[in-house]
Amino acid sequence: MSPTELRSQITSSIIESLNNGKIPWRKPWVSIDGPRFPTNFVSKRPYSGINPILLFIAEQKNNFPISYWATFNQWRSIGAKIKKGSKATQIVFWTQIKKEVDGEEKTFPILRSWSVFNIAQAEGEVVNRFNAKPELKSFVADRTEFDLVVNATNAKIEHGFEFCAYIPSEDKIVMPDVGRFDSFETYASTVYHELGHWTESRLGVNGSYAQNELRAELASSYLMAATGIPYLDDLKNTKAYIQSWISALKNDPKALFDAATKASRSADYILSFSKPELVAEPPIEEEPSLV
Repeated sequence: MSPTELRSQITSSIIESLNNGKIPWRKPWVSIDGPRFPTNFVSKRPYSGINPILLFIAEQKNNFPISYWATFNQWRSIGAKIKKGSKATQIVFWTQIKKEVDGEEKTFPILRSWSVFNIAQAEGEVVNRFNAKPELKSFVADRTEFDLVVNATNAKIEHGFEFCAYIPSEDKIVMPDVGRFDSFETYASTVYHELGHWTESRLGVNGSYAQNELRAELASSYLMAATGIPYLDDLKNTKAYIQSWISALKNDPKALFDAATKASRSADYILSFSKPELVAEPPIEEEPSLV
């Protein structure tokens, strides 16, 4: 499949999900064991760019409870095997190709797909404990990690306002008081969204209103997953955005990839102040460590 076909296929699946009232990159539950964010089981490195979205979709579609993934050969390399009949999930990565242009050799990036399997699809001694059903506990939002992540950025956040926004001219985030929100989860996702905007000037990214909002939304979702805070409602307070996202994606199949890549950078930047172990390293091409 060509890079253009890959982008179009993935973008179409995202648009279909949004049209059905489902925001595919939001995770409304906390993983019961293992990492909270899609992570390669062998390298222990988080996936980045568009791949967390693709893996979130697969987790929700197949009811995978744990966010560990690896390729067929990676599972085999550690003594595990893939269960018969298991269907792979496709992720993508950029590789470099060399072509001669006007007598000069130049390097170009090209998008490729790769197949990975969830730990629920693997069996063997190394993964058995993850496949046992754990005792489920009632969930009460713990804001300890949230406060650690937010406070470490030293971003200026002021409360007591009637709206939520990042104000570039004053380099500050303004928010209603915490008690004005329906839940802590809603408050946390909103703060993370505005922190996504806060990183824009720091990372030198910009775009249209719809592109900026999609990027901040994705960054918020990545941060919510990384700090173990579930979304309680997929559509509340976001219906107005969905149509703008759909419009942006339909107009440019590259928009989702661009937003996801920059959202990863944004989330990594925010996490780097307090939790560098959650920062996704750039993927490499060799299969044993592909993320």
